[in-house]
Amino acid sequence: MKTIVDLSEGDGGFVLPACLSNKDFFNNNPPQVPVSERDYVLGVSAAARQKQLTQDIASVIRLVETALVLNEGGPAHETEKLAARNTKLEGRIVQMEGELIDLRGKQENYGNLLEDVRLTRDELEKTKKKLEEVEARGAEEKKNLEEVIADLQSKLAPAADEAVETSRLVSRAYLVKEIKRLGGLMLASMVHGWKKAVAQLKIVNAEQGLITEGIHKLKRVENGQIVIPEEYKQMALEDDEEEEDDDDDDEEEGAEAEVVEEEKVPDENREGHDEST
Repeated sequence: MKTIVDLSEGDGGFVLPACLSNKDFFNNNPPQVPVSERDYVLGVSAAARQKQLTQDIASVIRLVETALVLNEGGPAHETEKLAARNTKLEGRIVQMEGELIDLRGKQENYGNLLEDVRLTRDELEKTKKKLEEVEARGAEEKKNLEEVIADLQSKLAPAADEAVETSRLVSRAYLVKEIKRLGGLMLASMVHGWKKAVAQLKIVNAEQGLITEGIHKLKRVENGQIVIPEEYKQMALEDDEEEEDDDDDDEEEGAEAEVVEEEKVPDENREGHDEST
């Protein structure tokens, strides 16, 4: 009988016979064992053949089990599994795309933060320099103020023979006020002395008829004439008005005194009449 498959020939690969498409193949070509396979089977011991057969049977059973497991549920089940896996992968892709967008946003925010940090650092450096300049100017101004204060303290230090009343003149305003007050007192004292001197001269020279018209405390003699300086003219006018007011007050006081005397006279006469009776 002609050999159908010779495993010893060719490249050693296993070639399947054409029995899958031809149902009468085994009827026309009954199975035959190759010579090489027959020699191998006859050449080994019974224990080796049993072991080999056991391995071959286990391999066939494993092959059948694998086919059954893989074909369980049919192609539809595999399609469902693949569709579920595809859906899962699509969800994962969407999730990863969202994470990618989020990462890009975070990257952009991080870049903006870095730019803000850089600008803030520059502003901080500028502010630090300005602060150093201000501190330097402040130290210089403080030194100048301390010198001014020391100078003022030395100027305001009381003298050895200074009166106690001057201790209240602690400011320029108080000093100016006190100068004005003393100036007013000096002027009032001068006017008072002037009036007393004129009154005394009138009494002393009453027989000669001393002429006082035209004289004034603010006037002076120039080239044999009594004149008033320009800077004192306004003061002289104001002083004349005050003297007129004083004269009117004196006249009123004199009239009141006469009325009082007249009122007193009848009382005195009445007392004398009572005594005579």
